[in-house]
Amino acid sequence: MASDLLINRRVVKNTALIAGTLTAGSLLCTLIVMAFQPSNGENVVLALSLALVIPLVCSIPVGLYVTSQGERLAQLNALLEHEATHDALTDLPNRRAFFDALERRLDTGKEAGLLLIDADRFKSLNDSHGHHTGDEALKTLARLFAEEVPAEALVARLGGEEFGVLLPDTTLAKARDCAESLRKRVAELDFRSPEGASCPLSISIGIDVLRIEDRPFPLKGADHALYAAKQDGRNRVSFYTPPARTARDEKAA
Repeated sequence: MASDLLINRRVVKNTALIAGTLTAGSLLCTLIVMAFQPSNGENVVLALSLALVIPLVCSIPVGLYVTSQGERLAQLNALLEHEATHDALTDLPNRRAFFDALERRLDTGKEAGLLLIDADRFKSLNDSHGHHTGDEALKTLARLFAEEVPAEALVARLGGEEFGVLLPDTTLAKARDCAESLRKRVAELDFRSPEGASCPLSISIGIDVLRIEDRPFPLKGADHALYAAKQDGRNRVSFYTPPARTARDEKAA
């Protein structure tokens, strides 16, 4: 409704601008011609009437055309922006969009949970069942993550089989609950290749919180935790524990 009203306003605005420009130009031309070719009063009225009516009539279709082209340009710009910030395979926000969101969150100084997710043994899946199966697995995981995380969370594909989740206003305990829920849901999936072969999936998740001191590498802690989850056998979640501050560190701070 609001978009239709905006389009109607643009049509009126563009038509008025075009009508005013054409009318001014037409009147100017008429006055110039009349100055060099004097006519009787009746011809003057007719000329001035035509100078007003013709631009007004012409401006309506021209205004509609200009507006339609403006709307098309706006749609193309929106499409380009979407393509620049979203992953082509899963349609999730991409790495660039995710890190932009992290920067904005860091600027607010508010807490947030971070999940770094990696699909286990994904290369083996590709090698055994083909890359087309791997693509379908990634799309399945992307849909599940988007459906299962809280509405205010941001899920992104960071590259390959790695995903990131930003959980605004979330404590470490709540982030753990979200991570465990995702891990269990993936383990329960009955995922099959396009040819019908059973392909069990599992994920490992590194959990951390967003810290201003971790700039410019806000995923450093979650990455360490993810590595630990892989080393501990995969299909599990792991927390990042920051190194303890020494007395020397306290003095330096």
